[in-house]
Amino acid sequence: MKTQRVADIAVGCGVAVFGVFILSASMFITGGAAHRLPPRTFPMVVGTLLLLCGSGLALKSWSIRGTDFAIDWPDREGIRTNLVTLVSLACYIALMDPLGLPLASFLYIAFSIWYLKRSKWLMALVISLITAVISHYLFIRLLGLSFPAGFLFE
Repeated sequence: MKTQRVADIAVGCGVAVFGVFILSASMFITGGAAHRLPPRTFPMVVGTLLLLCGSGLALKSWSIRGTDFAIDWPDREGIRTNLVTLVSLACYIALMDPLGLPLASFLYIAFSIWYLKRSKWLMALVISLITAVISHYLFIRLLGLSFPAGFLFE
């Protein structure tokens, strides 16, 4: 029987291992101008956060004792939802270079919020617009990271 505790431990360990892979891969990134952040900075921060959060989830779940909730595998609807979400993530990654980070983020987040039915379409558009503007100014303008800006912001 699958339980929530076992699932949290497995996911936490998986996220931590993914963080270690990102950290090790970021060590091989070279280049960048002296007055800007090195290109490896963002992957190192993401890898460190994944390692810490995954380890924290696994350790917290490991230490919890008492009643544990049984969980079921996703049904057909759950599998379809997971597949559509993964395909939309792949499209986001594929469209980031031609459309740029802000526009690709806007489309991905708007679709994801709409598809997962978390809020009304107007709220999805507002959240997506805020995310696109923040990602442009934070990552491209302020930090000067080498994300594609896209044709709207060039």
